[in-house]
Amino acid sequence: MQIPHLFAVAVLACAVLGRVAFGEEVSIKGHNHDQVQGKCSGDGDVYWTEGKTGSTYGCLHADGSGIVCSGVTAQQKKTCSTFLQASFPKPQLQTRGLAQRAGQKKD
Repeated sequence: MQIPHLFAVAVLACAVLGRVAFGEEVSIKGHNHDQVQGKCSGDGDVYWTEGKTGSTYGCLHADGSGIVCSGVTAQQKKTCSTFLQASFPKPQLQTRGLAQRAGQKKD
């Protein structure tokens, strides 16, 4: 493959794969602790708040999407960053039950 074609493929791959992580920067208004925690109540969702080792609060949803609010700088303290769910399939770990069902013949 020639260098220009290789470069074009690399740029396209970055654009497509990079889109997975895109979200948007939003105002912290409407995203206080209680509001973020209230929307973080699904099965597998994880909410965190500021502490000794962090300056943010937010929610990571089970599907991989989420929101991170606040930060260290004055600008960060006024915003939240959202991110979209990953477009990759959820990994499914092989269990004995799945292995047994996969090994059984269907009549």
